[in-house]
Amino acid sequence: MQDVALSLRILVIEDDYIQAQGLARDLGRMGHRVIGPFSDIHEAIHRLDEVDAAVLDIRLGSEQSYELADCLLNRSVPFVFCTAADRTALPERFRRVTLFNKPCGAREMLRQLARQIERADHTASADLDRLVRDLRLHARQLMPDGPSADRLVESALRALIETPGRMPERDEELRQRLIDLLQEASRSSRGRHLN
Repeated sequence: MQDVALSLRILVIEDDYIQAQGLARDLGRMGHRVIGPFSDIHEAIHRLDEVDAAVLDIRLGSEQSYELADCLLNRSVPFVFCTAADRTALPERFRRVTLFNKPCGAREMLRQLARQIERADHTASADLDRLVRDLRLHARQLMPDGPSADRLVESALRALIETPGRMPERDEELRQRLIDLLQEASRSSRGRHLN
């Protein structure tokens, strides 16, 4: 795998000043923007909306970065641990997170983050393909032919985007909202979708 081609905004959590500055410098030289570095999670947690990926030390003085790691997991933000802590000390929910032992090389961490981003993009694409196929099957039950069903799916997707308010966050919630929109569009404008 090649080095990361796009510029990422990378959150760095590290309480050792020299290591934090060295990592920030290396990431910056490779064309990435460093958010931080922060020596505790309380400062960093308010910056999560700006982050594409993260590098976390586990032990930060008397606290640990697990709360921040949970936030990153919930937001599907790729991250790695760069720490002196032993993998066996990790809570079960983080056992699949890549752990680099200090001192950590920025280039290898970036490769791992790029793999995570690539997997997430592939998964999101596969999930979207699956959702559209499912919508098309539902639309075929509501419409007499394929082209009409496809236009009904387009109407439901457009309605979802144009509807003000909160976008469904969970996959099942999104799927159900789109099916409801399919049914509404089918009832309200059936003739418009027919060939």
